[in-house]
Formats: sequence, structure tokens, C-alpha cells
Amino acid sequence: MKLDKEQQKHFAEAIRNASKKKGFKVKGCSIYVLEGNAFIHCDYFVDSQKMFYRIYIKNYEYDDIFWKVLQMPSNSKQADSLRAVGAFKAPSILIEKGEVELTENYEELAESLVELIMECSHDFMKNYDIDEYVVNNAEGMNIDILKYLAYIHMNRVNESQVIAEEAIKSGKVGSFKNEGKSFFEWAIMAE
Repeated sequence: MKLDKEQQKHFAEAIRNASKKKGFKVKGCSIYVLEGNAFIHCDYFVDSQKMFYRIYIKNYEYDDIFWKVLQMPSNSKQADSLRAVGAFKAPSILIEKGEVELTENYEELAESLVELIMECSHDFMKNYDIDEYVVNNAEGMNIDILKYLAYIHMNRVNESQVIAEEAIKSGKVGSFKNEGKSFFEWAIMAE
């Protein structure tokens, strides 16, 4: 099933409605919510026949630490949507990804996506502490930054310093730069 412009508009409206019913907010193609200290967000994309999604989780404070290191502390005062869709946002843990065939029942598809986000995030939070998961199990892009943030969040500054120093030595300075300095260059300067 291929969606035309009008159908895409109806699908986006169905996503907004299903999200709001469950306490989520929507910005662009991202759905997000703060539950306790966990910031949960889902990015979705619709092509001609399928909807693709990725569900993430992180500690809410990771962004505050991230922005402080990058000399952008005023970002903490911005809307929470920045934590989900901003160009400069802290990395998150990918907890689920997948794709779903499109149907004409947009409401059902939207509701099933929101239910899946809730189910995956609740299962994750029931089984793991976010900080401990990051330092012991997490993988993926910007994992060094994510581990640095978790160690700072746990007040384990010595371990965070080791992450930053090793990243600088190995040339893995991260993909985030501000004022010509990488994340880890700023992190070393702050220590």
C-alpha cells in the first residue's frame, strides 16, 4: 500500500492521537515521553509500503551532562523534544527496531506502535538499570560518549576520565563538535 500526501497526513494525525492518549508527545516523526528518570523515544519512518521504527531509552539527565560538556547548558531549558530530535542530543540505547506493513487502518497501526513502545520500555526498565546497562551491555554508535555520560551520572568520575582519555588517545573523539572541539576534548578540559 502506497501512501499519498493526504494519507500521510491522516497517518501522522493517527500517530499524534494515539500518542496523546497514552501521555506521549510527538515532534515530527518522533514520539517521546518521560517516565520517572527514563526518557523514552521512538523514531519512525514511512516509505511506500512499510513503517520502520526504532525505540530508544536513556536517562533524562544524560542530555544535561552532554550539553554541559559541550558548552551548551542553555539547551537544558529548552523543550523536551530537543532530547528526542535535536542535532545535539545525548546518545540513547536502542531497545527495539522493526518494520510493519502499512494498512488502511491508520488508527490501529498507530495504537499498536504506541503500545509496542510502552511494552518494550517497561520490559527494559523492569529488567535493567539504565546506567548499569550502558556500562555493561550497550553497543552501537557513540558508545564511548554514552558510557562517559553513565559514569558521570553514577558519580564515577574516575571511570569517565578513563573513557575520555582513551577516546582521545585512540582518535575516537566522537561525532559531536562545538566551537571546533570534540565532545571528549571538552570533557578532558572540564576535568
